Amino acid sequence: MYYRFPLLLVFFDAICAHAFFQKVAIKKDPLLSDLDTLILDSRSGLDRTRNDEVKALMIKISESRRGDQRESLKGQWELIYTTEKEINFFKTSWPFAKATSITQNLDLYESGTVENFIDFEGGGQFAVSGKVVSVDGDSEYDRISFEFTSAVASGWGKKLALPPTGAGWFDTMYCDQEYRLSTDVRGDWSIFRRIS
Repeated sequence: MYYRFPLLLVFFDAICAHAFFQKVAIKKDPLLSDLDTLILDSRSGLDRTRNDEVKALMIKISESRRGDQRESLKGQWELIYTTEKEINFFKTSWPFAKATSITQNLDLYESGTVENFIDFEGGGQFAVSGKVVSVDGDSEYDRISFEFTSAVASGWGKKLALPPTGAGWFDTMYCDQEYRLSTDVRGDWSIFRRIS
């Protein structure tokens, strides 16, 4: 019977193999699941008592990276954890409105640009944009330098241009289709989740 339907068997085998490899491909690294738990437990970095655990796990995850992580950076990212005090201030103590999301658009190789957005309840937004460039050097990770060139605060139907401040570098410790782990010139640690 089997020899009468060789094409059908090949087709069936291909479907089974595709389903199997899809399952394997979407299986999440247990370390990333542990990281998710720590992010929740730390309230995205607001509870600083978990920072050492998060950093240690980020380093452990970074050991699994392959190749230059900067090639995977292009896209829109949501900041889901940070030790940066200024960002956490916006989340907890900004008196005018609650921060609802913190996102970043990053395009290293085509436009060489970075855009950071903090969105607030009621439609307000603080946005900074600038230039990014790949840096080769002695860093253990894949380094990118940045310089902000514009800053705009908007809300209540108004926009206010502000003097841009900020230049430095950040290292990409790990980057895949879902997560990006970074540390920077000021010693802050950040985790992003890919939006697109």
